[in-house]
Formats: sequence, structure tokens, C-alpha cells
Amino acid sequence: MAPKATDKEVRGAASNGKENVKNAANSGKDEVAASNAVDALREELKANREKIQLWRRPFTTTKLFVEYIARFLAKRTAKLLAKPVVWLGFFPAVALWLAAKHRLAPELFSPPVCGVKDAGILWQLDFAVIEAAWWLILGILSSIGFGTGLHSGLMFLFPHVMQVVGAAEGCHTTAGLVAWYQHPCKLDCSTTYGPKDDSTVTFFRLWALVTVPCMVWGIGTAVGEIPPYAVAKAARTAGSADSEFHAEVEEAKSKTDPFSRMKIWTINFTERHGFMGVFLLAAWPNAAFDMCGMCCGYLLMPFWTFFLATACGKGIVKVNLQAAFFVNLFGSSFFHVLASGVDSLNASLATTMGKDFGLGDLLVKGRKKLLQQFELQSRIAPEKLFHGQDGDLDIHDVKQLYRKYTGGDDIAHRVLAEWDKNRNGEICINELREAASRTDGMISLGALDPGAGQSVVKACWDMFVVGLVLFFVMSIMNQLAQLKQQELDEARVAELAKKQERKEKPKEADKTK
Repeated sequence: MAPKATDKEVRGAASNGKENVKNAANSGKDEVAASNAVDALREELKANREKIQLWRRPFTTTKLFVEYIARFLAKRTAKLLAKPVVWLGFFPAVALWLAAKHRLAPELFSPPVCGVKDAGILWQLDFAVIEAAWWLILGILSSIGFGTGLHSGLMFLFPHVMQVVGAAEGCHTTAGLVAWYQHPCKLDCSTTYGPKDDSTVTFFRLWALVTVPCMVWGIGTAVGEIPPYAVAKAARTAGSADSEFHAEVEEAKSKTDPFSRMKIWTINFTERHGFMGVFLLAAWPNAAFDMCGMCCGYLLMPFWTFFLATACGKGIVKVNLQAAFFVNLFGSSFFHVLASGVDSLNASLATTMGKDFGLGDLLVKGRKKLLQQFELQSRIAPEKLFHGQDGDLDIHDVKQLYRKYTGGDDIAHRVLAEWDKNRNGEICINELREAASRTDGMISLGALDPGAGQSVVKACWDMFVVGLVLFFVMSIMNQLAQLKQQELDEARVAELAKKQERKEKPKEADKTK
């Protein structure tokens, strides 16, 4: 039988228990105070970080942007140079390529002569890299920047699809037609072969001509979706909630408009279905896909799971659906079927309601107007305008270029006045080359037109386009500068947390004594 504790021992044990409870309470208070200090610092830094914008802190923003870019390039370059395959494979291959191009086998790099001879095999490989890089970069620009990307699809890709369809119908064949954007023999009928009886101008063949540039552009749009994913994942990995992601979610939850509801639905759908959810959300024109990328980063979805799902959805499914739509829209065969259906509908409505709505005419006029806009934006080499010409372009030649467009004669006079630099009444090839874009060396008929005098509408539109480009560039700079500042802020928060932890250790040691 155990000995009975004395009153003194009982009182001592009770006193020790109260002391332990008191110490535990004090320890809990200290931990809460430390946590509050860390959270307070994080909120203060977050508020300061949101003020880092070019129009508010131009020098700080520019400095942080340059630091981020320099660090990113240095880090990536160091990683690449650390790999043996770069030194044993890439650099020797580049040296051999340059030696073959300039010394060993320059004939393999000879360009094509349209309708006469094909290009050298290495020229074709060199060209394929340039063409792929062109569409990839345009795709990236279209989607990068948290929803502020340039509309390169409307500016370049879809007008290119229209050009290909129009050229195939004009040449009456697709066999041998060159549909590459940068190719010197692009859409030249002299490269075609076989019967020119429209037997090969089918939907499938037209789609096959445009699907590769469309898919490369689509993969570029998938690459442009990486920044929202990377920002959210970096913030979550660093131990802090991504403020932009949470701010977007809270704002969307507080609203009832369709776009906000779509954002919330996108997040929930991504959480539930993972890879397949991202794939399905990327497979259609989804304006809220930035939220999907941020959600995937916040949920720490593996990079390749996110990127492959996005690339398959955007680069395979969505762009091919868009290509099919525009091939049908620009092609005559499908439009004739659609027009006959609309005429039947219009006749039924006229019989039922006793009024002719003219739906067929409206459809034809709408398509014609849309095609004219795309045609005016179609990119061509300056030399193409002189094809079949004996000399330079006079007013009659310029009128011929614009004859099928509304107000074509007025446009022709404006174009001649704008680009006839030596005022001899003609536009020479050198004068026209001054109008070529510095990016692709091409022009468009729409870009040659300076506009009707001092049109307020035209001036406003030009200002809008310039403003859109500037906003895009500034938003990218702001985001990267804030991302760099976030890295610095997280280091400060981590340092404060360590200091608080070091302060707690002596207290814990005293309590154990």
C-alpha cells in the first residue's frame, strides 16, 4: 500500500501545477505576440509593395524590374552553362552550323527561287526555326501579363489564315502552295503544281496548311500563362499566401456579375479535376484562365502537369477549333451553304410574318466588311506590290490596289501623298520599304493609309492602340518589380521570425529549469 502524501506535499504539487499553467499561458501569449508581429510586418510590406508602380514610383520600379531580369538571366545562364550537353553538343553544333553556312557548304543554305528551284536543305531548317520562333513569340505576347496581352491572333494569325484560304481559292489548288508567314515564296501560285481545278481546295487541305503555325502560336499562349502560376506558387512555397490570388478571389466572391461567377467556377473546377480540369479550361477561349493558373500555383500543382495540360488545351484543341472556324468563315464553299440556309430562314420568316428581313443581304455585307478588314491587315512583302509592274506605282496602280475597298480612290490618293517622298507622282520600292515593320519587314495595305486628314476617330484609335501597348509593357514591368520586392520582403519576414524564435529559446530554457 502506497504511503499517503502529506498536506505539505499536496500544497507543493498544487503550487507547481499553478506555476506550470501560468508559464504555459505566458508562453502562449509570447507565441501569439511573435506571430502577430510577423503578420503585422507582412501586411505592412504588402501594402508598400502594392505602391510599386511606374506611375507612382518610377525609379524604384525600374530598378527592381532590371534587378529581376538580370537575376533571372544570370540564374538561367548559369544553369545552362553547368550542363555538359551545352559544351559537348550545343556549342560545337553552332560552330559547325556557322562554318557550313559561310565556308564548308554555303550552297545548302541557298534560298529558293519561286517556281524555279527549291531552297537548300539547311536553309529550310534555318527557316523553320525562325518561323517557329515568330509564332511562338506572338503567342507569348498574346497571353502574358495577367490578362493584358496583345491581341496577336487578331493582328497576325487570323489575317494569315484568311490570306492562305484566299490564295488557295485564287490559285485553284493547294498542291505546292507555300503557306509559311516569313517564306519569300509565300502564297505564290508559281510554286503550285498539278491540276488547277479546285479539286484540292477542300476544308481538310486548307486546315492542314494553317494548323502548324496555329499550334505553335497556341503553345506560345500556353507559355504566356506561366507567370500567374509561377507567382502564386513562389508565394505559397515561401510560406505566404499569394495576396493577388486571394484579392482576386475575395473580389470575385463579393460580386454577382457573370465574369466573377466564372472566376469562382474556374477555381473550384481546377481544384476538383486537376490535370483534366486545366486541360478542359484551356481548350476554349476562357477569359478567366489567369485565375486557373494562379489557382494551380497556389495548390502547388507540379509545373509539367500544369504546362502540359495548358499546352494540350490551348495548342492542340482550342487553336484547331479556331482554325476550323476561320477556314470555314473565309472559305467560299461553307459560306454558300450558310447563305442558302439563311435565305431559307428569311423566306420562312417572310411567309410567317409577311415581312422580308433581308437576312441574306445582311450576312453577305457583314462577311464582306469583315473580310475587307482582315485583307487590309494582311501582311505582305513590299516587293509583292510591284509584281507584274514595269516601273514604280503611280496613282492608277495604287487605285488598283484599293479598288475593291470602300472609299478606295480616296485611300489611294492619301497613300500616294504619304509615301511619295520625292514628290514625283510615283512610289518606288525604296520608299515603300520605309513603311515596312521593323519586326517582320512586311507591310499591310491598311498600315499604308495615313487616314482621312485629321480624323478625330482615327487619332483616338491610334492613341488607344499606343495606350494598349504601353499599358501592356508597364503592367509587365510592375508585376516583375513587385515580384522582386516580394522576394526581398519574404527575406525580411523570415529574418523577423528567426529573431522571435531566438528570443523564445532562453525563455523556454528558464521555464525548464
